[in-house]
Order: sequence, then structure tokens, then C-alpha cells
Amino acid sequence: MDMLESQLKRQADGYVVIDKEQSLNYADFYFKVKEIGYCLSEMSSKNSVGIGLFCDPSIDLICGAWGILSANKAYLPLSPDYPAERLKYMIEDSGIDVIFTQSNLKEQLQNIAPKSVLIITPEDVALTIKTRTIEDILNTDRVPNPTSLAYIIYTSGSTGKPKGVMIEHHSIVNQMRFLAKAFSLGKHSRILQKTPMSFDAAQWEILAPAIGVQVIIGPVGCYRDPDAIIKTILQHQVTTLQCVPTLLQALLDNPNFLDCLSLTQVFSGGEALTTKLAAQFLNSFTHCELINLYGPTECTINSSYFRVTNETLPNYQTSISIGIPVDNTEYYVLDKNRLPVAVGEIGELYISGIQLARGYLHKPEMTKDKFIYNHLASETKYPWLYRTGDLVTRGADGNTYFVGRVDSQVKLRGYRIELDEIRHAIEEHSWIKTAAMLIKKDARTGFQNLIACVELDEREAALMDQGNNSSHHKSKANKLQVKAQLSNSGCRSEELCENRPVILLPYKEGEIKQREYAFGRKTYRYFEGTEITVEQLKALLTIPQPSEIFSLPLSNLTLKDFGYVLRYFGQFTSHQRLLPKYAYASPGALYATQMYFELHHVLGLDAGIYYYHPVTHKLIKISTLSRRKKPTIKVHFIGKHEAIEPVYKNNIQEVLKMEVGHMMGLFDDILPEIGLGLGESEYQAECPDWYDGNIQDYYLGAFEICNYENRLPPFDTDLYLQTHANKIPEMPCGLYHFSNGEFVRVSDDIVRKKDVIAINQQVYDRSNFGVSIIPRGVPEWHYYITLGRRLHALQSNQLCIGLMSSGYSSESNNDLPSAKRMRSILNTLDRPMAAFYFCIGGSISQEQYTCEGMKEDVVHMKGPVEIIKDDLHQQLPQYMIPNKVLVFDKLPLTANGKVDYQSLSKSKAVEDISTQRPLVPLRTDTELRLGKIWMEVMKWDSVSAHDDFFESGGNSLMAVAMVNKINGVFNIRFPLQILFQSPNIEELAKWIEQADAKIISRLLLLNQASKDPIYCWPGLGGYPMSLRLLANKVVPDRAFYGIQAYGINESEIPFSSIQKMAEEDIKEIKKIQPEGPYTLWGYSFGARVAFEAAYQLEQAGEEVKALNLLAPGSPYLHMKQEKYHDEGAEFTNPAFVQILFSVFARSISSPMVKTCLEQVNSEATFINFICSRFKNLELSLVKRIVRIVTLTYDFKYSFDELDHRYLKAPITILKANKDNDSFIEKSGVFSSTPPKIIELISDHYQLLENEGVTEIEKII
Repeated sequence: MDMLESQLKRQADGYVVIDKEQSLNYADFYFKVKEIGYCLSEMSSKNSVGIGLFCDPSIDLICGAWGILSANKAYLPLSPDYPAERLKYMIEDSGIDVIFTQSNLKEQLQNIAPKSVLIITPEDVALTIKTRTIEDILNTDRVPNPTSLAYIIYTSGSTGKPKGVMIEHHSIVNQMRFLAKAFSLGKHSRILQKTPMSFDAAQWEILAPAIGVQVIIGPVGCYRDPDAIIKTILQHQVTTLQCVPTLLQALLDNPNFLDCLSLTQVFSGGEALTTKLAAQFLNSFTHCELINLYGPTECTINSSYFRVTNETLPNYQTSISIGIPVDNTEYYVLDKNRLPVAVGEIGELYISGIQLARGYLHKPEMTKDKFIYNHLASETKYPWLYRTGDLVTRGADGNTYFVGRVDSQVKLRGYRIELDEIRHAIEEHSWIKTAAMLIKKDARTGFQNLIACVELDEREAALMDQGNNSSHHKSKANKLQVKAQLSNSGCRSEELCENRPVILLPYKEGEIKQREYAFGRKTYRYFEGTEITVEQLKALLTIPQPSEIFSLPLSNLTLKDFGYVLRYFGQFTSHQRLLPKYAYASPGALYATQMYFELHHVLGLDAGIYYYHPVTHKLIKISTLSRRKKPTIKVHFIGKHEAIEPVYKNNIQEVLKMEVGHMMGLFDDILPEIGLGLGESEYQAECPDWYDGNIQDYYLGAFEICNYENRLPPFDTDLYLQTHANKIPEMPCGLYHFSNGEFVRVSDDIVRKKDVIAINQQVYDRSNFGVSIIPRGVPEWHYYITLGRRLHALQSNQLCIGLMSSGYSSESNNDLPSAKRMRSILNTLDRPMAAFYFCIGGSISQEQYTCEGMKEDVVHMKGPVEIIKDDLHQQLPQYMIPNKVLVFDKLPLTANGKVDYQSLSKSKAVEDISTQRPLVPLRTDTELRLGKIWMEVMKWDSVSAHDDFFESGGNSLMAVAMVNKINGVFNIRFPLQILFQSPNIEELAKWIEQADAKIISRLLLLNQASKDPIYCWPGLGGYPMSLRLLANKVVPDRAFYGIQAYGINESEIPFSSIQKMAEEDIKEIKKIQPEGPYTLWGYSFGARVAFEAAYQLEQAGEEVKALNLLAPGSPYLHMKQEKYHDEGAEFTNPAFVQILFSVFARSISSPMVKTCLEQVNSEATFINFICSRFKNLELSLVKRIVRIVTLTYDFKYSFDELDHRYLKAPITILKANKDNDSFIEKSGVFSSTPPKIIELISDHYQLLENEGVTEIEKII
């Protein structure tokens, strides 16, 4: 506080802290700090060790920290980003009784902190000091002494819980004075506060006002957003930046970072700084100082430093030295006996000095273990040593070099973590029996993999094919099931279909009714409906009887009606789905059961066997048969071994027969519509003679389709309903037999959560009830068919009740746990259980029922491994989440029963992560271009043509980035699912080369919605990817199409007028939406095309429901360039060059603009400039965008043209800040109702960024 008051005297009017909303000078800042300190000192008990600080990055955070210090208390940073459980532990462990927070975070904090903790906001402070005088607030005796606590930082702990490190005032004062002295930090300096406040490195950013440094508060989350960091540096001319090497690399990868010329010092710390990265930085920022920092939290932020220069770089092979100790700090490199080692030898680093922490809060034994008496005290005035656990060497030049760790604590990607803390957190998961942590470096990429090796508890985490399960059932990372689903592997192969007679069936596109049925019949995993009643459950379990059904003779059946029935069994697709949708359920969604129709005297077709192809909706004649005397339709079901065997090892015939049952259930629903039903059935063990497929395939039975009056009803079943705790009113938790339309309670025991397979347990928690289905009086071969048929009848209900199958029995002693549990319950009741199928369910909303997305199918993407990682996010910060979780049947043990880490590290599963695979060179131009994208996304130095994207560590975010870059570089619409099907460069290149000949729509769907489309024209250049944030944040529930300009794709020549552009774009729109009403948007130049399109549509008799014009005016340029606005598309026109530059840079205020204007005097020099600064853009794409902008820059309506354009559509104009008036605002009357004009805070380019999109979201 003395240091702050000293700065107050020196520069009372100087700005000390700035965030996006306000700024404070030293005088105002100091007074606000004292106000907070006064209030907190009155609220906090004298015995509490400190006060919590729970704030987003803001002036409130800085004032709060200093206010707590002013109250003579230590502040405890509590990051709002942390998981609730971790925050709760920190609050309870520290014993704090007051927390300072912001109003918008108060509710979140109330749900975390004990009720006994007092929560104070700035508004509370204002109320408290209302009745106090300035003298009361300023003249206090709350003066901390040098050994008072300044702050407490919780860091990773080996016991499984974080530990609080106590830092005293004299320690942080020494650190701040050292920084000011060594690096000349002072009132000319501006530091970016972007480090999350719960890390010790953030403290010198927060406390920088003590040495006169101006603190610039970065936006929330900017520490992981290079664009936001760069924008803040440029906006506020930041001079001083600290970051971990990983972030420094990401910044250097961003071309805009080179514009950050205000930077004079960059501090790197948290992990090893490589010589390669240091060289890259120094070559890019020749004017800027680079300092490598090192220091444990227990030694107050930074305990040593090293200035990196081009001259010193050659001395280091891989990583930079951690340097020499800071002032009043000493380093000792000691052996196992705590004796000094010789220069160059490896030893453990011990630190002494004024910056040592007091110890660990409420942990005297741990403090005693890590802070030991300095037996070398005769050489020093510091009586204590901190044992770091770091192995180092000391060079002859006095610099120290990091080597590794002596314990389970590691520095990983910039963070210091205890591997045992992560291990303990994992072992707390109910599925985990035991766990072990490893770190393995990828041989090629150098990426540090944090690996959790786990052994599942089979009693709590049942897997499919238990005891015989493949890795697929443990983790879905290899996308085996998704790949199988996308490949249509259950269909008859193309080779077997070639040169066969084909019958085209009606209804190929499918009726709306069929589509609604298919998407309504889902496997539901979320239950978002209203409360379920007993009457609804009775209705669910009662088979509805069709009324007034006519009976149609088979001879009268038409091909049209037969095609209508079969279309229900085909695929339905949606823009919102990766996988196709079927109207019936299939185990694993593999759809491995094929239908072959035996036809005689029907449909006008020759007698024979016909295969129904569900993808093409065709009948393919397989075999000719001798005619029978009477009309016959018999459907034969055959299971394809090749389709199901990669995913299932046990119970294959059982699950295939259940799929047959689901298909029969669908027939039960559809056939009565045309007067038909299912009749006699037959079964044989072998496939019929006419079948020409694989000998390993399974014959599953045959069923006749007959007229309705001759149908045979389904076999009978027993139904047992179980209710879950407090979920069904009037039905306490228990098991009920459904008999004669009533529920009879038979047991308190039910199928439990742990009895369903692991990946379904979260759904069990969300469910209201379960249903057990047991066949009664059924032929043995028909058991599982009957089960599937009955479950389909339940799933196709119209009651808004959703169901998910969750277990079944086995004919080969491989019952799933739910079947074992139910068999045990029924045995005690002396009731039979020949076979068993179980489902869980709950109430669903109408929105769920009609949804065409994949929310309900997410389980196909996640196995136990992925779910465990998701659960860990609730306990651990992001940086402590393992990026690899490996499931072992048994972890290797040593002779004394402990995990054998040496054997584990050498196991095949672990070695496969770090072993370098053969490097298959990239050959074609397409492969080389893909390789460049791959290396950018994955941050690799090299790539093999056969590397698997997902097995190499690619995740969903990387997949989206990969696809976006492919779309940009190749100018195609590359479907995300292709990356799943073809996850290596060789296969991707083949797809792209084959796609070259395809006609690709210029209308790009920019979000995942499919209904009520919006069509939006982008700005100059016509490239719509900049609209993606707008599409996903403002209107996520409406299909949002960005209209790419004609001319972006190769071989396209841009249109010569706005009228022609709109005319051709309307043709593309009508391919998606043949008739109105239409919703049209346009951004910047795109507003002109949207206006013209609206006019042309209305002239054609169509309705335009809404026309939204975003920033239709041109951005205001610098005063010198503004006068050139009307001088045309010439590269000697600075206004044109500046606007053209902004098409690529999304800004006209970047320092790069000045350089551009200085260097550019022709199209060629402009293209070279852009390609040199934006290296991810292909030269050909840049050329085409420049061509479009050059052609369209001068497009304007003449007075007469605009005078004759009159619209009925309601128009909304969102006018960007500082924009010039648009073509519309300058004209007279042009619509039946005056446009609604809304003035925005965001400028022309901010409009499509986070802040601007948030502003638009609130308006629209």
C-alpha cells in the first residue's frame, strides 16, 4: 500500500487501470480502493485469514484486490471459470467469511459458497460508505506490516486437493521492486492483464499499479483468444505482455501480431521456452525484449530470469535457460543428501530468500516437508529453503537449466500440476477402480500428452460385450461406429447389385408424414417434457387397436402403395445430422438387417426375389423363382455379418433378431393404412439357396404380408414397469406388473443405474421410469423378434413419451447386467424370464419430437472414456484434464501391489501414442495443400499421408477448423462427415479431386438448423464465412445461408450488375425454397444485393417477409482518404485500397493499413502484400476476391433505378457506428412502410465480431 500511495503522489492524474467500459486515474483508483477496504474491514471478522475475490477481468477485479489489501487482509483469487466443486473446496478450506464479487456473478457465487459466507458487491460498498465521511474512509489505522499476508494462491496438491500458498507483503514487494528495477517498468509501461487471476503469474499484472504501470484489462477469456489479445494490444498500445510459450506460438501464428509494434517487452514463463520459438519471436520483433521467467508459486511468482538475445541463442540446443535468481533470492543445487553438486551436474533446486512463502494454509505437516531449515545458513541471511522438486544443472556462467522433476509434480503446457491430484480426482469417479498418470511426448510433434490409464470397475461401469469387448466399447475416439454408420455397411454391396434388374419405386423423396414419423421415432436420451401421469403410462403399455381398417386383396396392391410402405424403411437425411435417420431402431444404429421380398403374382413383377435398397429406394431383382398359384409377398430378413461384427462380439443373433422385431413393428404401424398386415412366419437355420451373399450372414426368418383380415397378431408379452425415485406421482419407486390394464406392485427391487451399460447411466439419471419386456407363449426362435416388435410399438407412441433401449438377455450366457438383475428379481418372485429387453423413458417436449438434429444420438460419439473426461470437467480446471484416457482390463502391478509405472509406460497402448509411425510423403498438389492445412490446425512440423486425424489428437473443434480451412482453400463445400469417413490426407485428397467435377451450391449453410431459412449476402468480395458467428449466435434455430458471390469459385466470371447478381442468386435460393415467404439479410455491400433481390422477388409475385440490412453504408475512412470515396476501383485510390484491404483484415484501423497504402500501387503489389501477411489464404482465392471487389466496388443504383424500386417488405436498417449514409437513406420513398433504423454502438467491422453480434442478438 505504501508503494501505491507513493505512485499517487507522483502521478495522481495518470491513468492506472483501463477496461472496455471505463478508466481510472490514480486519485480515483486510490479512493475507490479505500472505499472497498473500509467496507470489507467492517464486514470481515478479525480471525479470518483473508477475503475471497470472485470477479471477471475488470476494474472491479483490480480495485477488489487492492481494496482487500487496504483492509489489511489477504486476497484469495476465486476464478469464476473454475469448476464449482473446486471453488467450494477452496472457500471451505481457507475458512474465509467474506467474498467480494460483481453483481452479475452474485447468484453464481451464492450457489457455491456456504450460506455463512457474506457476499459483498460494489453496490453494497456504495451503500455502506454513504453515511461515512471522506476522513473516515481515508484515515484508518489498517496498515499491514511486512509479514502480513498479501494473498493466497491455491495450487495443485498431491493429496488430490489443491493447497493454499500464503504470500506475505515483503515477498511481493520484493518481486515488484525487482521487476521495476530490472526491466525499467514504470509510468511509461502498459501491461495487459489477461492471465487468469487464480494463477500466481497474474498477481504482478494485478499489482502493477504499485510500480506505476498502467494496467489494461483484457476481455473475459482473452488468455485463450489470440485475436482478442492482439486487438487489445493494438487498441491500447500495450508495451508489456507475459504469456506461456504455447500462447506465444499462437500469437506468432497470427499475421496481425506483427502489427503490435507498441510491444517493448514480452515475458515468457510457465513452461520451457524452446530455442526455435525464441528465434521466431526475435526475428519477428527485432525491437522487443524477450525475457524467460521461472518460479514456483511458493517463491512469489518469478524467482529467476534470463534475457534472450540473438547472440545467446546459439548456446542452447533445445530450450532456454531459466537464468539467475532475482534480487534477495538464492539458488542451491543439491544432491539426495542435500549437499551442493558440482557445476554441470544434475541436482534438485532449493530456493531461499525474501520471496519464500509463509507456507501452506492449514497444512503444517506439508509446510514442514517442503520448507526446510537452511543447513547452509552460515553462507546466507535466509534461514529457510524451499524444496522445489525440480531437477536442474548450473552452468559455469551462473545460469540455471531446467532438466525435469523428482516427483509427480510437472509443468505441463505452462501449468504446474500434481499428477496425484488428477489421479485422485479420476479415482473418485464411480466407474474407476484405479488410475495412473503418465506424460508421454509425441515423437513427431513434440506435444506433451497427459495420459490417464484407468481400470474400470465392472460392477459400476458395464460395457457392451463385457469380457469380450473391443477398444471401441471403451472409447469412441476411433469413430469406428460412426464410420460404420456412415458407410451404409449394412446394405447389399455394390458388386452384388451390379447388372441386376432395377425397379424404381415411387415416393423416393418421402412424404412429410413419413419424415415426421421417422424423426419422431428416436432413441431419446433427454426428457424435457412435463410430468408423466399414471394414466399416460397405462396408455403407453396398452397396444392401440386400429379402427375401421379395410382389407385389401394382395392382387389389388399397386407398386405405388408398395413403394409408399417401403419408403418408411429408407433413409431420411437432415442438414442438422451427421447420420441418416431411419423410422425404426437398430442396435448400434448399424442397420445390418436386409430385406428380401419374395413376390408371386403381385405388383406386375416377375416372380422372384427382390432386395430393397434403403439408400436408393429401389427394388433390385436377385433371383427368378417359379410362379406360385396364389399372390404372395413374403419378406425374408438376413443379417449382414460384415456390418455388425466389427462393433458387436457377443449376442450378434439376438440383436439382429431384435432389429427384425423393430422392422416388424414398423410394418404393424404402416400396413393397415393400405389394408394389409403381417401373417404367417417361418424360420430355418441356414440362408436360402437363392441367397448369394456371405456364407457367414445370418438368416433371421421370413414373414408373409397378407390382407388385413388374415393378419396374425403379435405374440404376447409380460410388461413390468419400474418407477424411479419421486418421478411418477402416486407410484412410489418400485416394480409393477402391468396386467389387465392396471399396475400391480410386485417388488421394491428394480433394475438399477449401475445395471445399465456405462454410456447409458446419465440417461438413467434423467429418466422417469423403465419397462422390462418378457415374451410369453412364444416359439424360442421368435423370442427376440417379439421383444423388438413390442418395443417398437412402445417407441412409436403419440403420447410425447420417449424411450431408450438399455439392456437385453442372451441365448449364449452373455446377459447384460440389466438382464441379470431382472432375472434375479423375478426368480425371487418365482416368475419366468425366457428372454428380456429393457428400456428407460420419460416425458419429451414437442420440440424434441419434431427436432431433426442429433442431440439424442450423442451417445454414438461418446464412450466411457469420453464421458469420464466430460465428468472431470466438473472437478478440475481445463489445464488438468487428461488429453488421453486409456482403459486397461488390468493395470500392471509390482510385487508389492503398486502400479508398475515402468511396465505401464512400455505397454502397447501407451507406446502407440508416442511411437512415430512411418512418414508417408505427400505426393499430389491436393495432398500438399491439405498437408499445409493439417499442420496449421494440428501445430505439427510434418505430416504423413496416412496419419489419422482423430487418432492423432484431432478433436471436434479442430475438425471444424480443418473443414473451414479446406472450404476456404479449395473453394468447395466440404461436408464435415467426410472427415469422419476419410480421416487421412490421402483419402481426403481423393474426395476433393473427385468433387472438382461436382456442381457445388453457392449457398453455404452456416449453422446446423434446417427450418425457416434466412438468406444473407456478405460484404464486398462475396465470401460468406465471416457471417458464421452471426448465423450461430443470433439465429441458431433458423437455417442461415450465406450467399457466396459468383466469381469466387475458379472458372466463374463475376456478373456485371447488381440486377444480374440478384437474378442468379434468386435461382439458387429457389432450389432450396421454391416459394415464399422469404427472409433476406444483407451486410455492407451485400445490403444492395439483398434489396435488389427483394424487389425482383416481389415483382415475380413472391412475398418477402423481412428485409434486414446490416451496415448498408460504407465505413468512414480517415479524413484524408474520405474524399477519394467516389474515385473508383483504382489501386492509386487510397480509399479503394483501404476498403479492399478491410475485406481481408476485417479492419480499417489496423497499423497494417498504413504499410499497405505505402507499398501498394497496383493489383499485383496488393495481392503480394495480402498473401505475405495472411499466409493461410491461397493466392488464387485472393486473386478472385480482388477481382470481384474491383468489379463491384462501383456498383450503385442510378437515381431513376432506385426511384422505380418500391417494396412492400418491412425493412430494418442496422446502421453501424460512424458509417456513412447508405444508398437507401439517401433516396426518397421506396417502401410501403418507413424502414426501422437502429443506430448501433458497434462499428462496420465489429458488427460481425463477438461484441457486435451480441448487440444484434439483443435487437433481433
